Amino acid sequence: MGIRFQDCPCSGKAMRRNVAPWILLTVYKQEGAYGYEINKILQTRFQDLDFSLNIAGIYRHLKSMENRGILRTEWDTRDPGPARRRYYLTQDGRQCLAYWLQTLRLQAKWIGQFFQDARSVFQITSDAEDVNQRRS
Repeated sequence: MGIRFQDCPCSGKAMRRNVAPWILLTVYKQEGAYGYEINKILQTRFQDLDFSLNIAGIYRHLKSMENRGILRTEWDTRDPGPARRRYYLTQDGRQCLAYWLQTLRLQAKWIGQFFQDARSVFQITSDAEDVNQRRS
């Protein structure tokens, strides 16, 4: 019986855990956005990467960040219909985003080094070849 690669970390499913910095950056850029707007922005951002997020997961992240004091919310009842929860970064949220930038910068260096080493081993010359070999 072989490995179920769809359940393996190599499938990229663990990348969904890294949605937190994207949410923070989105809220930073779109101060006062509500959950559906945040989801829409993220879906648009990832559509070209063949990567999707589900809205329930986005809301779980938002709630967790609010509970940790990284985000704060306000209910918007100005428009007819149900009230909408608008999201704002707290000071701790801004600091968290700054830490994410440091962490992701280091990870990018590690990943860059990995690809440099992998290209020499597998004689890969472009990112397009990386994608094609992964899908094979």
